[in-house]
Amino acid sequence: MKNIKALLLIVMLMAAGAVSAQYTQEKPNVEYMFKIEAGYLHKVANYGKPQADAASTNIEGSGFRFNLHEEAMGLNIINGINISQDFFLGGGVGYAFCAPMRPVRFDKSSHMAVAFIDMDFRPVGDTWAPMVGARVGGSFLMNPNNYGNTISPYLEVYAGLNWFYDHALQQMDKNYHSLFAEVGVVMVQQTVFIPIRVGWRW
Repeated sequence: MKNIKALLLIVMLMAAGAVSAQYTQEKPNVEYMFKIEAGYLHKVANYGKPQADAASTNIEGSGFRFNLHEEAMGLNIINGINISQDFFLGGGVGYAFCAPMRPVRFDKSSHMAVAFIDMDFRPVGDTWAPMVGARVGGSFLMNPNNYGNTISPYLEVYAGLNWFYDHALQQMDKNYHSLFAEVGVVMVQQTVFIPIRVGWRW
């Protein structure tokens, strides 16, 4: 009888421990995350050397400034890890079609490919959450002009807002199911753009 009581006590303690662990288990420190985003990039300024010096500028590795290509449409795909629920670190690639947009001049267009490291921080606590982030990498501009293809650094800072649309996940055990919008500043190919994007993360 004593052995049965001891066994029941052990089973009860184990069950209580399992229930307690279920409700107090720490959130995972690292999770895989995927992001896809698309948007419009508005050109606001040029910097560096004027276009007349573009050949020497390209040799220096700072790219070809967008004197004629005032706007762009772009798509980014990003893979990485979510660290401690709030911080994301990953790598991404993107494509942008660059051309005068009013009207669209396909004969004056360029195609820009980018590769970058992406970091963002999202303090999560509700259905809506702010986001700040930065990207650093490089760009390759496929330009049909006399100066040929050019490479330059790619730098971006941005801020945005996440909407965690999946109500089943509102306890934030997994917080990456969200739609988001972001706006920022991009410096690439001797040009400053203001990107406005929407995206999806999961």
